[in-house]
Amino acid sequence: MRSALIHSCFLFVTLLSYGQSPVLKSIIYDFDGLDIGQTDLPDGDYKNFDLTYQVAANPLNSSDVLGDRVLKLDLNWIIGKGTFGKGISRYIELNVSADHLNFYCYNPLSNNASATVDIDIQEDDNTDNNYNNASDDQWTSTINIPRSPDWQLISVPLNLFADVNAGGNGIFDIGYTLNAGKIFAVSLTFKKASSTVNPESYFIDMLCFSEGILPIGTTALELPPKNNSDHCLLGCLAYKNPADSVPVEVEGLFPAGSTKLRYVNIFVPYAHSGTNPSAYPGTSVQTLLNNGYTPIITWEMIFSSFAPLDSVQPRLAQIIAGNFDSYFDTFADNVKLYNDTILIRLFHEFDGDWYPWSIALNNQDPNQLISAFRYIVDHFRARGATKVKWIWSPNSLPNPSLAYNWAVNAYPGDSYVDIVATSIYNHPFPGSPPWRSFRSLLSETYYYLTKYFPDKPFFICEVACRERYNAEAVSSQTKADWICQMNKDLQSYFSKTRALVFFSKIKEHDWRINSSLAAQEAVRTCIWEDSHYSDEPLTIAFPAKPDPFKVYPNPFTNEINIVFESMPGLKNEGFLIVYDIMGKKVGDYRFNEKITFGNGFPPGIYILDLTSKGYSKKVKLVKQ
Repeated sequence: MRSALIHSCFLFVTLLSYGQSPVLKSIIYDFDGLDIGQTDLPDGDYKNFDLTYQVAANPLNSSDVLGDRVLKLDLNWIIGKGTFGKGISRYIELNVSADHLNFYCYNPLSNNASATVDIDIQEDDNTDNNYNNASDDQWTSTINIPRSPDWQLISVPLNLFADVNAGGNGIFDIGYTLNAGKIFAVSLTFKKASSTVNPESYFIDMLCFSEGILPIGTTALELPPKNNSDHCLLGCLAYKNPADSVPVEVEGLFPAGSTKLRYVNIFVPYAHSGTNPSAYPGTSVQTLLNNGYTPIITWEMIFSSFAPLDSVQPRLAQIIAGNFDSYFDTFADNVKLYNDTILIRLFHEFDGDWYPWSIALNNQDPNQLISAFRYIVDHFRARGATKVKWIWSPNSLPNPSLAYNWAVNAYPGDSYVDIVATSIYNHPFPGSPPWRSFRSLLSETYYYLTKYFPDKPFFICEVACRERYNAEAVSSQTKADWICQMNKDLQSYFSKTRALVFFSKIKEHDWRINSSLAAQEAVRTCIWEDSHYSDEPLTIAFPAKPDPFKVYPNPFTNEINIVFESMPGLKNEGFLIVYDIMGKKVGDYRFNEKITFGNGFPPGIYILDLTSKGYSKKVKLVKQ
């Protein structure tokens, strides 16, 4: 067991090595949308000892980073310490060599002294959803937060956390990969200073993980800037079947000549009635193309007249077995008739458990999803239906949060996917997590999809927010507020988003963008008339010869994976040599499809040289 380390908060600002840019990774709490005085926080909060808490108005000026609601921590100092924490019990892919735990803290000058805080991360090594001293790790870093008239950004590298529990495996290995464990809880324990006599209050906000220090603007309370080339095109759900030639239900809400929609999302099942696949895209798709729109066909492997999880619904194995080939042939032949390219979103939200194509309902095997996705794409290409770009679209958060259900493991490959995407709903179903900020809903999936698939455009193919219930207390965030904050986050933390498609429809809730005059006005002023959403052409070209060579993660900590995907006309056997920075050969391998190595390499920079028949490539590797 190692003792915890103590650091000054002024030392927390560290830079990532090798030119990496910091990025938001996962939000634990941001308190947006909660009510002043609220003490029952969503999703597993807890307190111990001398501490009580409540949601409070920001005691200083509100900002785009913190908003106008924060958490007030009151310490009565009877025992001498107080803890605030959140139970998490799910997988988050954390990298101890690169990631930081961050939060903002306001320690007012009216307090007596600097705050001494133990930050604890409990790791559920054996994934039994309990913390056990005998089998799980607890990682601690002790920090000092001086009194200040302003908010302070506290950013602690995970490699400064020490294991303070003799149980567990002694390795910080929270994540989906390498048989790692779940993150069980994160907590802050404030300790009484020897000179303190009276009770004290602290304020915290934006408790989160990031790769590197949390990205900021010119000050710690300003959002990070976007690149000048960043833009995001708009779309909406098609209201009718067949789809309207112009989605007037949305465009008609706004002034003529303002930003026009680019994408129209059309849901097509396998069958509207019965179990005979018979639903196909029609001439309305061509009409949309003629009017300048790009149709997105969300193709659902479902028989609409039955409940989604009814036993009659298809499963992925049936696709792979060829049971629907004649249906796919006709569908592909219909697509061939269009004079321009359409987008097909296949097996969307597959990491949920509410559709018959979900990984959870198909032997919990992501390889079935991969095989079925590839099977359909290959079938279309063999049929000559090549005017299609394929969208791979997990949900914003996996359900269940289990190791097999990590979306990244179900990626069909760059040669099969043209666009990566997700869905965002603020409180979709009764019993699901309550009101949450757009930022907290999107952060993890955005990180994974832009991190692991950086060459693919990132879309939000469904986005919607409900109105507040009549029985809810006055809140810091209305639907209109949520929409305008979404705009700010899309132009900062999530500026690589290239499409935002509104699910504007009454379904579980009134998801329409005009569900209230305030919501409609928010869309107009914060999004519709903002040049960030201009009708700028977006080119997604099919690679003439897709690169079959994948290296991840890079930089790496322990091991690195090399994958050489099978491609037509390309031998799938390669020779791989690794050199250190001085040109000395340190590894010589031969492989067919995948190899993992690097465990014995010291930290440093290496050059990987791959040669195969008709293919060669050199890549710089970084071991941290």
